[in-house]
Amino acid sequence: MPVFANRFRILLLSLVLLGACAPLISPYSEEAYRNATALKARSLALIAQSDEPYSAHSDQADQLMVDVDAAYEYVKGRTGNEVSVQQWAVIRDPVGGLLGEFIPRWQQAGKISAALSAESAILIARGFDTIICVEASKRAATNCKGQ
Repeated sequence: MPVFANRFRILLLSLVLLGACAPLISPYSEEAYRNATALKARSLALIAQSDEPYSAHSDQADQLMVDVDAAYEYVKGRTGNEVSVQQWAVIRDPVGGLLGEFIPRWQQAGKISAALSAESAILIARGFDTIICVEASKRAATNCKGQ
């Protein structure tokens, strides 16, 4: 019986160690990083035009939000990506003070003042920067493995 008990302990220890090696977050994704950086740039460019009538930019705004939704769905589909998923949800939130609120506000108002656009751009950029930083940190962690 002691041989069986020892084998069981070794098996149990091996399983525990194997589980400990599983990553706590998803690995770096070039696509997620590219999505976040490109959508940040597009968002800020569109916000800079929000002192113009929304109707002149409605197609661009609609496409931007579709692309933001697609980026959200991409990160949501990756396991261990809760931090990124939560930040994308904040950016998309219609009452979160970021892009998901800005675009409908612009649509409703027709135009946004330069002061509100500038303030919104800062906040939205920070939201995207958080996502970009999380993904960049994953790349750094991936590059450090085995060193």
